Amino acid sequence: MGLRLSLRARLDGIVGPYALLLLREATGRNDPLPHIVPAQPVGLRPGTTVALWSLCAGVGTSTVAALVAHRSTAARSPALLVDLDRHAPALALRAGLQVATVADALLRPGREQELVSRWERTPFLAGAPGLHASFDGERVAALVGSAAAGRAVVLDLGAGADALDPAVLGRCARLFVCAGTRVAQLYAAFCSVAALATVDVPVSLVIVGADDDDAQRVAARLPWPLASALPNDEHLARDDFAARAPTLHAIDRVIRAAA
Repeated sequence: MGLRLSLRARLDGIVGPYALLLLREATGRNDPLPHIVPAQPVGLRPGTTVALWSLCAGVGTSTVAALVAHRSTAARSPALLVDLDRHAPALALRAGLQVATVADALLRPGREQELVSRWERTPFLAGAPGLHASFDGERVAALVGSAAAGRAVVLDLGAGADALDPAVLGRCARLFVCAGTRVAQLYAAFCSVAALATVDVPVSLVIVGADDDDAQRVAARLPWPLASALPNDEHLARDDFAARAPTLHAIDRVIRAAA
């Protein structure tokens, strides 16, 4: 046993520096280990409602919302994920789920909790195509409160200025504006300033597909504090609803900013 431990220690001493060098080359960081080791998940406080939104589609708002909810659930603080995208509710479709929708719950008052489904371990209420035609913010806000049953709530508001309903935002502790790094996405983020001028809820910024330095440069030109920057991640690019360790660290920062 002693000889085996001695040989292992010698191998670690030989291989370790080369492995660390490869990790530095792969991550571009001098201290790569903290960025690849998964951290303990962070959970939203029960009863807290947060919303994610972008003025333009394609930024990754829905994916980030799903990751926030799943991450909170993994931290033993189950978060109800609600797809309130009025025009293109795609979370259930992308997750391969056929479940009750917001529209179904609105038609069955008093049974909201029964209609909440599960996306793995995360409570989930799917979006409804055509919801924009008859959207009633007061009814939807009441529905979310009843369905949550004291749990944390993550609202995917989707995209567009009409998604900023005062009644829905009125129950939110924080609104996260998601922005991307492409020219059109950055332009939409700058145009969001006017759309949010009268919103009476704390706003934070999430930059998707950027390193910390680039995210800070973007945030310096916007009036909201930067909650987190999500790095480029092959899983996010494929809409896998999975993430690598650096992305999970970034999602934890989003959750902490909700406090």
